Amino acid sequence: MRRRTATPPGRLRLLSIIVTVGLLVLWVAAFTTVRARQQALHSLRTDSGPSLIAAQSLHADLSAADAAAARAFLAGGVEPPDQRAAYQRAIADASERIVDLARAGGPREPLTVLTERLPVYTGEVERARANNRLGLVVGGAYQRAASSLMQGTILPAADRLAAAAADRIDRDYRQASRAYHPVVVAVAGLATLAVLIALQIRLFRRTNRILNPALVAATLLATIALGWTIAAFGVQRARLLDSRDDGYVPMTMTAQARVLALRAWGDESLSLISRGNGADLDADADAVSARLGYDPQARPTRTGLLATTAALPGPDRPARDALAPAWQAYQASAARVRALVAEVGGFQQAVALAQGGGTDAFRRFDTASTVVFDASRGRFEQRLAAADDALDTLPLAVTAALLFAAALALVGIQLRINDYR
Repeated sequence: MRRRTATPPGRLRLLSIIVTVGLLVLWVAAFTTVRARQQALHSLRTDSGPSLIAAQSLHADLSAADAAAARAFLAGGVEPPDQRAAYQRAIADASERIVDLARAGGPREPLTVLTERLPVYTGEVERARANNRLGLVVGGAYQRAASSLMQGTILPAADRLAAAAADRIDRDYRQASRAYHPVVVAVAGLATLAVLIALQIRLFRRTNRILNPALVAATLLATIALGWTIAAFGVQRARLLDSRDDGYVPMTMTAQARVLALRAWGDESLSLISRGNGADLDADADAVSARLGYDPQARPTRTGLLATTAALPGPDRPARDALAPAWQAYQASAARVRALVAEVGGFQQAVALAQGGGTDAFRRFDTASTVVFDASRGRFEQRLAAADDALDTLPLAVTAALLFAAALALVGIQLRINDYR
C-alpha cells in the first residue's frame, strides 16, 4: 500500500477512492433518510391517518345512533321516520367502519368487543321499540339498558381504537420529521465537499493554476444533491406541520366536541324517558356541557373544548367560530326543557320542545361540527399529500446526481493520472 501511494499517480488513485467513498456515504445518508420519511408519510396517508379518521367517525356514528334511538323512543309508539332513518343510517355506517378497521389491522380486543356487543345493543333497542309501540313502561328500561351498554362498553372500545391510531400517527409524525435526518445528510455532504474542494486545490496548485472541469462539475452536482435534499426536508417538514396544525389537531378536537354533544343530547332524551327520575343523566349532561365550555344555563365559562377549538389558528377558523353559538342555542333549549319538566303539568311541553326546537338546534350544531370535521380532514389529507410530493422525485434525483458526480470525479482524476504517463 505504501509503495502504491509513494508516487503521484498512486496518491491520486487513493484520492479517487476517498472521493468515491465520500459520495457513496452522502448517497446512503440522503437515500436512507429520505426513504425513512417517505415510509412514515406513506403510513400516515394509508394506515394511521385513515385508521384514526375511521375510528373517530365510528365513535361519532355510534354516539349518533344512541342519541337517535333515544330521541325516536321519546316520540312514543309512532316514531318519526327521519329519526328512525337516522338511527339505521348511523348503525349501518358504524358497522362498515368496524369492518374497515378490522381489514386495516386494528387492535384485536376493542374490535372483538365491538363486533360482539353492537348486535346486543341493537337487539336491546329493538326490544325497547317493540314495547314502546305497545305502550309498555318496560320499553324505557330496555332503552336505558341499551344506552348503558353503548356508553359503558361499546364507546370505550371505539375510544381505544382511536387512541391506538393516534399513537401510530404520533409515531409516524416523529419519524417523518426526525431532526437528525438533515444533520446526517449535512455532515456527510459537507465532508464530501471538503474532500472534493481539497482535491481541486491540490491539483490546482500542481497544474499551474489550471482548473479540472470534471471535478468542478462533480463538486457542483454534489452541492446540488446536498442542497436539494436539505431544502426538500425543510419544505416537507413545513407541509407536515401544516397538516398537523391545520388538519389533524382541529379535526381531532372537533370530533371530540361532536361526540360530547351527542352524549349530552342523548342524556336529555333518556332523562325525559325516565320521567323525572333522570338526575344522574342531567348531571352527566351538565358535566359534558362543562367540558364543552358552558354551564347548565348555557352561559359560557370561557374555558372548554369549543373555546379551545375556536382559538386554533388556520383557514377553518370562521367555521369553527360558529360551533359555540350553535351549541349555546341548543344548551338554552335544553335548559328550558329541564325547567318545564320541573313545572307541574309541564312534561308534555318539555317533550314537545325537545322534539321540535331542541332537535332543530342540535342538528344545526351537529351539521356545523360535521362541516368543520370534513374540512379539517380534507386539509389533513391534502397537506400530507403535499409533504409526500416534496420528496417524491428526490431519491431518483439524488442517485442520478451523485452517480454522475462519482463518474466525473473519477474521470477528472484519471485525466490527471494520465498526465504522468
